[in-house]
Amino acid sequence: MGKNSSRLGDSAAGLVRQAVDVLAEHYGYPPSWFPTRWRQLETDYGVQFSVCTEEGAPFLLGLVSGGAIDDRVRLLKQAFDEAQVCSSGVVMEGGHLTAYRYRSKDSDLIAVDALESYKFLERGAKPLLYTQPGDEYPLGTLPIAPLTDSVESVFFDAHSHIRDIDGLHADQALDELCKVLYTKLFDEEHTSPGEPLRAQFSIYGNTSELSTAFRGMYRAANEYDNRVYSLRIPGYKRSRGVFDDPIKLSAPALAQLVERLQVYDISNTATDLKGRAFQKVFLPALRAGMGQYFTPHNVVRFIVQVLAPSANQLILDPFCGSGHFLTEALDHVRSNHKNKAADEFAYHKLHGIEKSERMVRVAMTDMRLHGDGHANIRCTDALLPFSNYHDIERESFDMVLTNPPFGSVLGVDALSALADFELARSRKKVPLELLGLERSLAFLRPGGMLAIVLPESIFVNASAEFVRDWIATKAEVRAVVSLPIETFSPFGANIKTSILFCEKHRNAGAAKREVFCGVLENIGHDASGRVVDGADYEPLAEALAEWLR
Repeated sequence: MGKNSSRLGDSAAGLVRQAVDVLAEHYGYPPSWFPTRWRQLETDYGVQFSVCTEEGAPFLLGLVSGGAIDDRVRLLKQAFDEAQVCSSGVVMEGGHLTAYRYRSKDSDLIAVDALESYKFLERGAKPLLYTQPGDEYPLGTLPIAPLTDSVESVFFDAHSHIRDIDGLHADQALDELCKVLYTKLFDEEHTSPGEPLRAQFSIYGNTSELSTAFRGMYRAANEYDNRVYSLRIPGYKRSRGVFDDPIKLSAPALAQLVERLQVYDISNTATDLKGRAFQKVFLPALRAGMGQYFTPHNVVRFIVQVLAPSANQLILDPFCGSGHFLTEALDHVRSNHKNKAADEFAYHKLHGIEKSERMVRVAMTDMRLHGDGHANIRCTDALLPFSNYHDIERESFDMVLTNPPFGSVLGVDALSALADFELARSRKKVPLELLGLERSLAFLRPGGMLAIVLPESIFVNASAEFVRDWIATKAEVRAVVSLPIETFSPFGANIKTSILFCEKHRNAGAAKREVFCGVLENIGHDASGRVVDGADYEPLAEALAEWLR
């Protein structure tokens, strides 16, 4: 059990004071902080001390007693695990400090050659040097400006920094970038006019203090979202709380990102520009490990141009991955409606479901950069019984735009954990895309439109006749558009696909209309993903949209 620092024994207090003197004399930690930003605690495993940020979160942890050195290192790691936001630590032995760095990505504690010094700066003191030679500003007043075309690659560069410094895989680095952008947006949106932003490298004495303060702000952003949206969305934290996952970057990597992004006003950057900047990070990361979650941009654009969603329609992607259908639909509505209607559409009428927690973070980040709607992305499985969904019901949506996962075949055991599907009855194995098709139609209201990417075998193989017959009982097929074989090749799926457009029956006995059949021969990239000229989706989209009207 912990004891108040005032009850420390004389010998323990002396050890703490000795550590204070070493930190002040050799590493620049200001003596004036003691005891206001200095904490000391006598625990069952020894005397622990910490140096804290202005908000009271520890950014340097240490032990000055507690048995053999190996035991103290083990106990220091335990203290780090409990603190969660701290990255630097020391063990005091005979007046000498041994420094350690905590890696949150794997909860590992590693020894380092030297403790990072602290550069103490009073607010409003001497000017500081920023970004470019000659650019000096008083502490905390660094001006920020929106992104421009000339710096559109800033998110890509930030993603590269993460990979270079911490050695993360591309998809892991994308995940961490989403957490950083989420926090940066919170800082910009919640800092009062005239107050300094907290995501600035210069207002902290070293990378450990910055790292701890930023992690605390990340927590505050997540708590704010949970508090606000839980009031109107049942089970919000359970279905959307994907930013509970801690930032796993090292302190140097996080500091590098903050310094790279600190001069930009992301909130007030043009939506299309910051959307493009974020999309530049997508493609390499998705190719590197998350291709199953990605629908090529020209396929998404083709579908949205054909169906032309309006601001008064409820739209869902039940397998939304990165949320690309949703952001494209939002861009389309913003270009055709006044701001008030478009904002209402963004916040209340765009919905997504995705069971990958990492991809929900990506989708929510992209939605925020596109003008919000991020609170309507649910982290759950779209194939569960409807009783599992607290804020979504069957036959609710005017439009479903989706590309369900395909290629996997589910057996009896897997099917038993899902809802009861008509297309799976009396079958020992069922392709996953068939369940995606059935569930998409279940979400759609009578008269609603579905656009779904499916393997072409569903439309032509004799073995899939039962699927075509089933579709005829639920909806009227309005169009089928064949995609070129290379459409999904860059993402590891060499399969011929088509897009099905159908309208859910209002009246199953209504007269049948002719079906539009089209072929896209050039989707705008080759099998390796390189951009090629001659994409033909726009004229076909125009012709099909006119046909549907």
